[in-house]
Amino acid sequence: MFSFFKSKRVMPGLAGIEVRDEGVSVVRVSREPGRAPRVIACDFAEWNGDGDKDKVLKRLAGDHHLNRVRCTTVLGADEYSLLLTEAPDVPPDELRAAVRWRIKDLIDFHVDDATIDVFDVTTTGSPGKTRSMYVVAARNVAIQRRVDMCDDAGIGLDVIDIPEMAQRNLASILPEDVHGVVMLTLAPNSGLITITRQGDLFLSRRLEMGTEMLNAADDRAPHFDYITLEVQRSLDYFDSHFRQAQVGHIVLSPSAGRVPGLMEHLNQNLNIKASVLNLTDVLQFDAAHAETLEDRGLIALGAALRQEEKAL
Repeated sequence: MFSFFKSKRVMPGLAGIEVRDEGVSVVRVSREPGRAPRVIACDFAEWNGDGDKDKVLKRLAGDHHLNRVRCTTVLGADEYSLLLTEAPDVPPDELRAAVRWRIKDLIDFHVDDATIDVFDVTTTGSPGKTRSMYVVAARNVAIQRRVDMCDDAGIGLDVIDIPEMAQRNLASILPEDVHGVVMLTLAPNSGLITITRQGDLFLSRRLEMGTEMLNAADDRAPHFDYITLEVQRSLDYFDSHFRQAQVGHIVLSPSAGRVPGLMEHLNQNLNIKASVLNLTDVLQFDAAHAETLEDRGLIALGAALRQEEKAL
Protein backbone atom coordinates (compact mmCIF):
# COMPACT_ATOMS: atom_id res chain seq x y z
CA MET A 1 0.00 0.00 0.00
CA PHE A 2 1.98 3.07 1.20
CA SER A 3 5.66 2.19 0.72
CA PHE A 4 8.51 4.09 2.33
CA PHE A 5 11.94 2.59 2.83
CA LYS A 6 13.69 0.26 0.42
CA SER A 7 16.87 -0.46 2.37
CA LYS A 8 17.87 -4.11 2.46
CA ARG A 9 17.16 -5.98 5.70
CA VAL A 10 19.45 -8.71 6.94
CA MET A 11 16.85 -10.95 8.61
CA PRO A 12 14.33 -13.02 6.65
CA GLY A 13 10.59 -12.56 6.52
CA LEU A 14 8.19 -9.69 7.08
CA ALA A 15 6.98 -8.43 10.46
CA GLY A 16 3.42 -7.17 10.84
CA ILE A 17 2.69 -4.64 13.58
CA GLU A 18 -0.81 -3.75 14.78
CA VAL A 19 -1.29 -0.94 17.28
CA ARG A 20 -4.44 -1.72 19.30
CA ASP A 21 -6.31 0.16 22.01
CA GLU A 22 -4.96 -2.17 24.67
CA GLY A 23 -1.47 -2.82 23.29
CA VAL A 24 0.60 -3.77 20.25
CA SER A 25 0.87 -7.05 18.35
CA VAL A 26 3.92 -8.21 16.40
CA VAL A 27 3.98 -11.23 14.09
CA ARG A 28 6.88 -12.17 11.78
CA VAL A 29 6.35 -14.59 8.91
CA SER A 30 8.72 -16.25 6.48
CA ARG A 31 7.76 -17.95 3.23
CA GLU A 32 9.36 -20.75 1.26
CA PRO A 33 8.08 -21.95 -2.13
CA GLY A 34 5.81 -24.97 -1.83
CA ARG A 35 5.47 -24.76 1.96
CA ALA A 36 2.93 -23.17 4.29
CA PRO A 37 4.02 -19.78 5.68
CA ARG A 38 5.95 -20.08 8.94
CA VAL A 39 5.39 -17.81 11.95
CA ILE A 40 8.87 -17.21 13.35
CA ALA A 41 7.92 -14.61 15.97
CA CYS A 42 4.68 -13.67 17.70
CA ASP A 43 4.17 -11.30 20.61
CA PHE A 44 1.63 -9.01 22.24
CA ALA A 45 2.44 -6.32 24.81
CA GLU A 46 -0.07 -4.28 26.77
CA TRP A 47 0.35 -0.55 27.23
CA ASN A 48 1.29 0.42 30.74
CA GLY A 49 -0.12 3.92 30.27
CA ASP A 50 0.12 6.63 27.61
CA GLY A 51 3.53 7.73 28.81
CA ASP A 52 4.96 4.23 28.47
CA LYS A 53 3.87 3.45 24.88
CA ASP A 54 7.23 4.48 23.47
CA LYS A 55 9.00 2.23 25.96
CA VAL A 56 6.78 -0.75 25.09
CA LEU A 57 7.42 -0.29 21.36
CA LYS A 58 11.16 0.10 21.86
CA ARG A 59 11.27 -3.05 23.96
CA LEU A 60 9.39 -5.06 21.32
CA ALA A 61 11.57 -3.62 18.57
CA GLY A 62 14.65 -4.74 20.48
CA ASP A 63 13.27 -8.15 21.43
CA HIS A 64 12.39 -8.97 17.81
CA HIS A 65 15.19 -7.08 16.02
CA LEU A 66 12.67 -4.95 14.12
CA ASN A 67 15.42 -2.68 12.82
CA ARG A 68 16.86 -5.63 10.88
CA VAL A 69 13.70 -7.04 9.28
CA ARG A 70 11.20 -5.60 6.83
CA CYS A 71 8.16 -4.30 8.73
CA THR A 72 4.62 -3.28 7.89
CA THR A 73 1.93 -1.75 10.06
CA VAL A 74 -1.78 -1.09 9.58
CA LEU A 75 -3.80 2.08 10.00
CA GLY A 76 -6.79 2.36 12.31
CA ALA A 77 -10.29 2.46 10.82
CA ASP A 78 -10.64 6.20 11.53
CA GLU A 79 -7.39 7.13 9.77
CA TYR A 80 -8.34 6.44 6.14
CA SER A 81 -11.19 5.96 3.68
CA LEU A 82 -11.56 3.01 1.29
CA LEU A 83 -13.60 3.83 -1.79
CA LEU A 84 -14.69 1.77 -4.79
CA THR A 85 -14.80 3.91 -7.92
CA GLU A 86 -14.70 3.73 -11.70
CA ALA A 87 -11.12 3.76 -12.93
CA PRO A 88 -10.20 6.94 -14.86
CA ASP A 89 -9.19 6.39 -18.48
CA VAL A 90 -5.72 7.91 -18.13
CA PRO A 91 -2.12 6.67 -18.47
CA PRO A 92 -0.77 4.85 -15.37
CA ASP A 93 1.52 7.74 -14.39
CA GLU A 94 -1.51 10.07 -14.23
CA LEU A 95 -3.78 7.67 -12.36
CA ARG A 96 -3.30 8.88 -8.79
CA ALA A 97 -3.72 12.53 -9.78
CA ALA A 98 -6.94 11.71 -11.65
CA VAL A 99 -8.27 9.65 -8.77
CA ARG A 100 -7.42 12.40 -6.29
CA TRP A 101 -9.67 14.79 -8.21
CA ARG A 102 -12.46 12.21 -8.45
CA ILE A 103 -12.66 11.42 -4.73
CA LYS A 104 -12.21 14.92 -3.32
CA ASP A 105 -15.92 15.20 -2.41
CA LEU A 106 -16.19 11.63 -1.11
CA ILE A 107 -13.90 11.91 1.92
CA ASP A 108 -14.50 13.79 5.17
CA PHE A 109 -11.17 15.66 5.08
CA HIS A 110 -9.52 17.90 2.50
CA VAL A 111 -7.98 15.99 -0.39
CA ASP A 112 -4.79 18.05 -0.06
CA ASP A 113 -4.37 16.48 3.37
CA ALA A 114 -4.57 12.93 1.95
CA THR A 115 -2.04 10.35 0.82
CA ILE A 116 -3.58 8.35 -2.05
CA ASP A 117 -3.01 4.81 -3.26
CA VAL A 118 -5.03 2.59 -5.58
CA PHE A 119 -5.43 -1.08 -6.40
CA ASP A 120 -7.31 -2.75 -9.21
CA VAL A 121 -10.32 -5.04 -8.96
CA THR A 122 -10.34 -8.02 -11.30
CA THR A 123 -13.54 -8.21 -13.34
CA THR A 124 -14.58 -10.45 -16.20
CA GLY A 125 -14.55 -8.83 -19.59
CA SER A 126 -18.09 -7.76 -20.45
CA PRO A 127 -19.15 -5.33 -23.18
CA GLY A 128 -19.95 -1.97 -21.63
CA LYS A 129 -18.56 -2.99 -18.24
CA THR A 130 -16.40 -0.25 -16.72
CA ARG A 131 -13.16 -1.03 -14.89
CA SER A 132 -13.38 -0.65 -11.12
CA MET A 133 -10.65 0.17 -8.63
CA TYR A 134 -10.28 0.81 -4.94
CA VAL A 135 -8.84 4.06 -3.67
CA VAL A 136 -7.27 4.35 -0.25
CA ALA A 137 -7.18 7.94 1.02
CA ALA A 138 -5.25 8.20 4.29
CA ARG A 139 -4.80 11.30 6.39
CA ASN A 140 -1.28 12.66 6.01
CA VAL A 141 -1.09 13.22 9.76
CA ALA A 142 -1.91 9.55 10.37
CA ILE A 143 0.80 8.42 7.96
CA GLN A 144 3.35 10.75 9.55
CA ARG A 145 2.32 9.63 13.04
CA ARG A 146 3.04 5.99 12.15
CA VAL A 147 6.36 6.85 10.53
CA ASP A 148 7.43 8.87 13.59
CA MET A 149 6.24 6.15 15.97
CA CYS A 150 8.34 3.52 14.19
CA ASP A 151 11.37 5.79 13.81
CA ASP A 152 11.34 6.60 17.52
CA ALA A 153 11.09 2.91 18.44
CA GLY A 154 13.83 1.82 16.05
CA ILE A 155 11.45 -0.12 13.80
CA GLY A 156 12.47 -0.54 10.15
CA LEU A 157 9.16 0.44 8.56
CA ASP A 158 8.71 -0.43 4.88
CA VAL A 159 4.94 -0.34 4.30
CA ILE A 160 1.82 1.13 5.90
CA ASP A 161 -1.25 -0.91 5.01
CA ILE A 162 -4.94 -1.15 5.96
CA PRO A 163 -6.85 -3.92 7.79
CA GLU A 164 -8.87 -4.88 4.69
CA MET A 165 -5.68 -5.79 2.85
CA ALA A 166 -4.32 -7.64 5.89
CA GLN A 167 -7.52 -9.71 5.94
CA ARG A 168 -7.17 -10.25 2.18
CA ASN A 169 -3.66 -11.61 2.77
CA LEU A 170 -4.95 -14.03 5.38
CA ALA A 171 -7.83 -15.17 3.15
CA SER A 172 -5.41 -15.73 0.26
CA ILE A 173 -3.75 -18.70 2.04
CA LEU A 174 -7.09 -20.47 2.58
CA PRO A 175 -7.95 -23.30 0.18
CA GLU A 176 -11.45 -21.79 -0.18
CA ASP A 177 -9.95 -18.63 -1.72
CA VAL A 178 -9.33 -20.46 -5.01
CA HIS A 179 -13.06 -20.36 -5.78
CA GLY A 180 -13.86 -17.32 -3.64
CA VAL A 181 -14.44 -16.92 0.07
CA VAL A 182 -16.20 -14.59 2.49
CA MET A 183 -14.15 -13.96 5.61
CA LEU A 184 -15.71 -12.64 8.80
CA THR A 185 -13.47 -11.43 11.61
CA LEU A 186 -14.64 -10.03 14.93
CA ALA A 187 -12.58 -7.83 17.23
CA PRO A 188 -13.85 -6.81 20.69
CA ASN A 189 -15.80 -3.80 19.37
CA SER A 190 -15.97 -4.16 15.59
CA GLY A 191 -16.08 -6.63 12.73
CA LEU A 192 -14.95 -6.89 9.13
CA ILE A 193 -16.38 -8.79 6.18
CA THR A 194 -14.28 -9.33 3.06
CA ILE A 195 -14.87 -11.20 -0.19
CA THR A 196 -11.76 -12.41 -1.99
CA ARG A 197 -10.88 -14.75 -4.81
CA GLN A 198 -7.39 -15.93 -5.77
CA GLY A 199 -5.76 -13.19 -3.74
CA ASP A 200 -7.91 -10.34 -5.07
CA LEU A 201 -10.03 -8.23 -2.71
CA PHE A 202 -13.42 -7.54 -4.26
CA LEU A 203 -15.44 -6.15 -1.40
CA SER A 204 -15.23 -5.19 2.26
CA ARG A 205 -17.84 -4.16 4.79
CA ARG A 206 -17.35 -3.02 8.37
CA LEU A 207 -19.58 -4.08 11.27
CA GLU A 208 -20.34 -1.81 14.23
CA MET A 209 -20.36 -4.81 16.52
CA GLY A 210 -17.81 -7.12 18.06
CA THR A 211 -17.37 -10.01 20.45
CA GLU A 212 -17.96 -7.93 23.58
CA MET A 213 -21.48 -6.92 22.51
CA LEU A 214 -22.32 -10.42 21.29
CA ASN A 215 -21.08 -12.20 24.39
CA ALA A 216 -22.83 -9.73 26.72
CA ALA A 217 -26.22 -9.97 24.98
CA ASP A 218 -29.02 -11.89 26.68
CA ASP A 219 -30.59 -12.47 23.26
CA ARG A 220 -28.04 -12.79 20.45
CA ALA A 221 -30.60 -13.49 17.72
CA PRO A 222 -31.05 -9.83 16.59
CA HIS A 223 -27.26 -9.41 16.42
CA PHE A 224 -26.90 -12.63 14.44
CA ASP A 225 -29.62 -11.41 12.06
CA TYR A 226 -27.70 -8.15 11.55
CA ILE A 227 -24.47 -9.99 10.73
CA THR A 228 -26.27 -12.38 8.41
CA LEU A 229 -27.94 -9.50 6.59
CA GLU A 230 -24.61 -7.71 6.10
CA VAL A 231 -23.03 -10.87 4.71
CA GLN A 232 -25.99 -11.42 2.37
CA ARG A 233 -25.85 -7.81 1.17
CA SER A 234 -22.15 -8.24 0.46
CA LEU A 235 -22.79 -11.41 -1.52
CA ASP A 236 -25.61 -9.80 -3.49
CA TYR A 237 -23.44 -6.83 -4.40
CA PHE A 238 -20.55 -9.11 -5.36
CA ASP A 239 -22.81 -11.18 -7.63
CA SER A 240 -24.41 -8.19 -9.35
CA HIS A 241 -21.40 -5.88 -9.70
CA PHE A 242 -18.41 -8.09 -10.43
CA ARG A 243 -19.93 -10.77 -12.69
CA GLN A 244 -18.04 -13.54 -10.92
CA ALA A 245 -19.00 -17.12 -10.10
CA GLN A 246 -20.87 -17.41 -6.83
CA VAL A 247 -18.94 -17.73 -3.58
CA GLY A 248 -19.63 -20.93 -1.65
CA HIS A 249 -17.88 -20.50 1.72
CA ILE A 250 -17.71 -18.14 4.66
CA VAL A 251 -14.79 -18.58 7.06
CA LEU A 252 -15.04 -17.14 10.58
CA SER A 253 -12.07 -15.93 12.59
CA PRO A 254 -11.39 -17.98 15.74
CA SER A 255 -12.87 -15.20 17.92
CA ALA A 256 -16.07 -15.18 15.84
CA GLY A 257 -16.19 -18.96 15.90
CA ARG A 258 -16.21 -18.92 19.71
CA VAL A 259 -19.43 -16.86 19.86
CA PRO A 260 -22.03 -19.51 20.78
CA GLY A 261 -24.54 -20.10 18.00
CA LEU A 262 -23.09 -17.73 15.38
CA MET A 263 -21.72 -20.32 12.95
CA GLU A 264 -24.91 -22.38 13.25
CA HIS A 265 -27.03 -19.28 12.54
CA LEU A 266 -25.02 -18.45 9.43
CA ASN A 267 -25.24 -22.03 8.17
CA GLN A 268 -29.00 -22.03 8.65
CA ASN A 269 -29.67 -18.64 7.05
CA LEU A 270 -27.15 -18.33 4.23
CA ASN A 271 -26.86 -20.42 1.10
CA ILE A 272 -23.12 -20.92 1.68
CA LYS A 273 -21.15 -23.13 4.04
CA ALA A 274 -19.80 -21.56 7.24
CA SER A 275 -16.71 -22.86 9.03
CA VAL A 276 -14.15 -21.57 11.53
CA LEU A 277 -10.56 -20.76 10.59
CA ASN A 278 -8.08 -23.35 11.87
CA LEU A 279 -4.66 -21.74 11.63
CA THR A 280 -2.86 -25.08 11.95
CA ASP A 281 -4.29 -26.07 8.56
CA VAL A 282 -2.62 -23.17 6.72
CA LEU A 283 0.40 -22.08 8.80
CA GLN A 284 3.44 -23.46 10.56
CA PHE A 285 3.84 -22.08 14.08
CA ASP A 286 4.81 -22.98 17.61
CA ALA A 287 1.84 -24.13 19.68
CA ALA A 288 2.76 -21.53 22.31
CA HIS A 289 1.81 -18.80 19.81
CA ALA A 290 -1.68 -20.14 19.08
CA GLU A 291 -3.65 -18.05 21.59
CA THR A 292 -1.93 -14.77 20.67
CA LEU A 293 -2.34 -15.40 16.93
CA GLU A 294 -6.04 -16.19 17.26
CA ASP A 295 -7.06 -13.46 19.70
CA ARG A 296 -4.74 -10.48 19.33
CA GLY A 297 -2.44 -11.23 16.43
CA LEU A 298 -4.72 -11.91 13.47
CA ILE A 299 -4.41 -8.49 11.81
CA ALA A 300 -0.65 -8.39 12.46
CA LEU A 301 -0.46 -11.89 10.98
CA GLY A 302 -2.36 -10.75 7.89
CA ALA A 303 -0.02 -7.79 7.51
CA ALA A 304 3.00 -10.11 7.79
CA LEU A 305 1.55 -12.34 5.05
CA ARG A 306 1.74 -9.46 2.58
CA GLN A 307 3.43 -10.14 -0.73
CA GLU A 308 4.63 -7.52 -3.18
CA GLU A 309 1.81 -5.87 -5.08
CA LYS A 310 1.84 -5.36 -8.83
CA ALA A 311 2.10 -1.70 -9.73
CA LEU A 312 -0.87 -0.18 -11.52
